[in-house]
Amino acid sequence: MQTWAKRGIQSAFVTGGLLMLGTGIASAQENVNPDAAPSPVDAGVSVPVKVDQNNLGTPAKSLNVPKIDRTISTDRVTSAVPVRSAAPVAHPLIKQAADRVQGTAAQGLFRGNTVQAHVDVPINICGNAIAVLGNSEAAGDCSQDTHRDGTIVTDGQGQALAGNVVAVNHVLPVQITGNAIAAGGNATTNTTAEQVSTTGGDITTNGDKGAVSGNVVAEQGATPVQITGNGVGAVGIAAANSVAHTFASSEGDTATSGKNSSISGNAVPIPLSPLFEVNGNSAAGAGNASTDSVQSGTAYAGGLTHTDGDPATLAGNIAEPALAGPITVDDNSAAAGGNSSATSATTNESTAGGQKNTNGVGSTGSGNIAGAPISLPVAAGGNGASVVGNALTDHSNVANSTAGGPAYTLGDKSVLSGNIADVPPATAVDACGNGASLGGQAAGTCENDVKSVTGGYQGNTGNDSVGSGNLVQTPLAAPAEVYGVAGTLAGQASGSADEVKVVRSSGQPNTQDDKGTVSSNIVTAPTAVAPQVFGFTAGLVGNTTSDSANDTTVKAGDDPKAWGKKSSVSGNIVQVPSSTPAQVFGDGATLVGNNSTTADNATDMAAGGDAHTNGDQGSIAGNVISAPVATGSQLAGWSVAGGSNVDSAVTNDLDSVAGGDVASSGNGGSVSGNLIGAQPAATPLLPGNTVSAAGISKSDVVSDTNVVSGGKSQSQAHDASVSGNLIHVPANAVAAVYADAVAAAGNATTATDENSSTTAGGLMETDGSGPLTAREMTVPVEAAAGIIRVPIEVLGQATTTGTGADLQSTGEQEGTLRATQLKGIQLPKGVDSLMKADEVPAFHGIDQLPVNTLPSPAGLQALAGQLPTPQLPAVGELPTLPQERSNLPLNGGTAGITPNVQGLPLGQVLAAAQELLPTGAAAERSLPSLPFTAPALPVPVQLPALPTERSLPGLPLDGPASLSGLNLNPTDGLAPKAAERALPQLPVNAPALAMIDPANLFQTVTGSL
Repeated sequence: MQTWAKRGIQSAFVTGGLLMLGTGIASAQENVNPDAAPSPVDAGVSVPVKVDQNNLGTPAKSLNVPKIDRTISTDRVTSAVPVRSAAPVAHPLIKQAADRVQGTAAQGLFRGNTVQAHVDVPINICGNAIAVLGNSEAAGDCSQDTHRDGTIVTDGQGQALAGNVVAVNHVLPVQITGNAIAAGGNATTNTTAEQVSTTGGDITTNGDKGAVSGNVVAEQGATPVQITGNGVGAVGIAAANSVAHTFASSEGDTATSGKNSSISGNAVPIPLSPLFEVNGNSAAGAGNASTDSVQSGTAYAGGLTHTDGDPATLAGNIAEPALAGPITVDDNSAAAGGNSSATSATTNESTAGGQKNTNGVGSTGSGNIAGAPISLPVAAGGNGASVVGNALTDHSNVANSTAGGPAYTLGDKSVLSGNIADVPPATAVDACGNGASLGGQAAGTCENDVKSVTGGYQGNTGNDSVGSGNLVQTPLAAPAEVYGVAGTLAGQASGSADEVKVVRSSGQPNTQDDKGTVSSNIVTAPTAVAPQVFGFTAGLVGNTTSDSANDTTVKAGDDPKAWGKKSSVSGNIVQVPSSTPAQVFGDGATLVGNNSTTADNATDMAAGGDAHTNGDQGSIAGNVISAPVATGSQLAGWSVAGGSNVDSAVTNDLDSVAGGDVASSGNGGSVSGNLIGAQPAATPLLPGNTVSAAGISKSDVVSDTNVVSGGKSQSQAHDASVSGNLIHVPANAVAAVYADAVAAAGNATTATDENSSTTAGGLMETDGSGPLTAREMTVPVEAAAGIIRVPIEVLGQATTTGTGADLQSTGEQEGTLRATQLKGIQLPKGVDSLMKADEVPAFHGIDQLPVNTLPSPAGLQALAGQLPTPQLPAVGELPTLPQERSNLPLNGGTAGITPNVQGLPLGQVLAAAQELLPTGAAAERSLPSLPFTAPALPVPVQLPALPTERSLPGLPLDGPASLSGLNLNPTDGLAPKAAERALPQLPVNAPALAMIDPANLFQTVTGSL
């Protein structure tokens, strides 16, 4: 007791001395002339420490740890517990030096420049119980409240090297409360704690009509640390019951200006607001541990940033890196030869940065904005792990994280001004509601509600400017997580998670420009990706269960909008959005044991959006290059059993969309309003497969998948040159392996209802007049392969049931899985306009087949039975034009497909025609008669002479190209023979020719080359 008493007396003397020192300094401060200029340098570190209501248990007795309430600081101590009304005071030595120059000529040297660096680290240790070979019990009700004002007001207007600010306002509160630690004893705590720590303030200065003046660099940090409500039992018993709240802020707006200046009014705010938490965890080693905790954390940093660079040089620019997001390890349970349980509820909010406004009108290198906000909430909660023990959790988590904000600037009548660069990654990383056991039992339970947002609307202008008003952004929205997973080895494990998640990166890019040069262009590459594993179970000689639900919304970027009228190299858009989920859920695999998993998934993903611009009366203006990529990668509802029973039940609803509609205009322009796109969409369909080896496996899946890459395209260009053209390559691929069952000495059953829609590109429409204007060219590519509802039995029983409706839409084509029916290339509609209704094209290189005239009906009847056609109706009966192409013959694989013209195998047609050709020159141009109703032939009317008044437009002479053996050189074969016009030569031995639908061969591309 004497030792504790001596220490208490010493603490009292020290505290009293510090209080007296603080009072004296405060009095000196109060006597300072209020009209005197503030000190140019104000720096200090303050560590307020509060220790109270802690208990230590020893073999001898239980001791209450002495109370400590003091501040360790390089600047003034305002009181034992600082309060919000405390005013900032500089370090005494710095203040003394500043006082000596007050009112002297030397004071002018500072010119309003200010350096302020404040770091506060309040520490609150309360209500902890520690038992070492004894018993300990603590009950605490404690709070700590600190504040430091960081407001700065200065001015550098009309001066050089004046009014600049360098500031650090950072608060790092540490709260260690309500923890119970037992080592060879019992530790119990019941604590309520609160910690509030604030700093910061508005920063205001001015650099108008100055040189290197009014610039601001300010770090604004609020980074609380919370370690509360944890329980550890090592050969002992620990029980913690805790309620803890933390609030930290370093807020403040930044305002400056650099009008009519040089290198002035620039602002670099650096807001930081991550939270760090370890709360409500329970760990038992040869003992018992239990926790029941409720905690919350709030961190705010930064604010609005406003400046101006109109007119100026290298002025009024803003650069803001920002970081937000709680990083938490809460409510986890671990047991090794013991029992552990954890129950907790966590709520966190983190905000860093805000809106940014500036102006660069009439300037050079001014009014630009660069943003790099990062939102990174990370959580590991509600997980249970055991090794020859029991571990149980019940956790709920709510987290909201926001970094950055919208940005606005102007770059009119300027050079290299009013531009925006935005790099705003938003993510959320979670490991929640998982259970893992080794010779024990583990259960993880979690409810997770997370929102992560970065950036916002991005808007600027570049009217009558050069290199201004451009916008570049790279939005990234990427949740990555593992939840509701259960795994065991010789034990039992369960995982349960219910998650709602929203991840949003950046907003709409919008820029406008009239009469600009290299201005108001947009380059955006939004990326939405979601690697997620949930509702997954695996066991080896054990039992596992999982029940999980996922509701995830992921959005990167938005609709880009630009404007480039009456401009040069302006208003163009380059958009490369991608939406690529990668999800594994509702799967189960067990070798000797029992396994049951249930998963419900609803995921909505989108990257980019509709692109709109205008290049009227512009040169290289209003063009759009759009290259969206969309996939729907999922592995769901699989069940794999080896000497075990495995059940998997899944419902799935996925929307994955990249890009959107594209529209532009190039009226009266040159190389304007053109739209170029490549739109790949890929959907691997892999739900509901089951495998059983000496076991019983079941899969029950209901899945709806929608994958969209790009959309329709529309442009116009009247009285223009090389404008309003549409060139697109939509690509569509589906690989379906679902509802298959494999049984080897076991039973495998799957009931899978699969519905999918995969869309690449869309309708194309353009209109206009002028050389090489308003043309369309599209080269659709489509592929599909599937192994669906296939039972495989090896001394077992495999059952497959369900339905499937998998649709593909590629470019302007719609329908079911039909890759073999798709056209390999579409030729311009202008070719079609050169033929009359009763004309057919001439194919040079096939001289044996005179197709410029049709044979008589009588001659056609002679071929009855020789052509591979269906039953032919009576002569005179006109056929109905087919709406869709017939399926192509497989002939042992695609490599051996015979070239096909409108359903007729060309090789057989030629062979039959050669045998039936009449001899003599007079009869050289006629064929034996074919039945009127041959499905691929036009109306048998004598063809008139080919018109000669129009000719095809000139095409490039070079540029050889081919697709699957099909020569794409548009000029090959264009030279007509004497007295006739002809279309480009088509090879007769190329497999790709089978991909051409002659019914639409000359009309599926709108426009003319």
